[in-house]
Amino acid sequence: MGIKQYVLALGLIAGNAMADPLPDGFVYLRDAAPEIAQDIRYAGPYNFTDRPVPGYQAAECVLTRQAAEALATVQTRLVAQGYGLVVWDCYRPDRAVKHFAAWARNKRAGQLKPVFYPDIAKADLHRLGYIARRSAHSRGSTVDLGLVRTGEPPITPAMDDLRACDAPYESRPRETSVDMGTNFDCFSDQSGLGARLSLEVWDKRDRLESAMNEAGFRGYSKEWWHFRLRNEPFPTRQFDFVIGPRDTGKD
Repeated sequence: MGIKQYVLALGLIAGNAMADPLPDGFVYLRDAAPEIAQDIRYAGPYNFTDRPVPGYQAAECVLTRQAAEALATVQTRLVAQGYGLVVWDCYRPDRAVKHFAAWARNKRAGQLKPVFYPDIAKADLHRLGYIARRSAHSRGSTVDLGLVRTGEPPITPAMDDLRACDAPYESRPRETSVDMGTNFDCFSDQSGLGARLSLEVWDKRDRLESAMNEAGFRGYSKEWWHFRLRNEPFPTRQFDFVIGPRDTGKD
């Protein structure tokens, strides 16, 4: 990241409101299920906007208690199969959703366009269902996640790795050792149910979807990583509190 981009990123972070206490009914996933790996992409610059996103003052997954407890159940099931979860986004402040909408209206393509939306015009991301004007994430029971091998740490790719997210596994930025067909937040037909993929990749997607369905989550046809808790506790409310660091109780 260049000096100018770094300064802009710092300005975004400084421009966020002070972090808010969690509302009743919300928890840090690290407290509910510390064994689940986290790589919260919108807290840093490696995402489709090229910058940290407003509302993310800490790289922490926050969810409703019900969603966090359901994910803990999924993790237990997957560990018995040699896998685990990695979460990339959880609760999303409504200001971040509005930021994405404004970003999509700006015609300038970003540095990471070749990675995240290599074959789609930025102006078409809303129409094609990749950028939402209202997001279920802001209700606190929707999560973006994938698979890792048991005990494997996730990898945030380098900003200068501009290989396409939907390229063959060995030719795209590495996130985990598990090939899911595309990377996270890959705006491509290869991310959806109609993708032409190997049986091995479909096995991994089916493994993830089955475990999530059994725990009460429902997937999204365009994004293999996106799941919403069916019986979410706040089905009509959009939250906008800022995600801040966990209070670990240590001075």
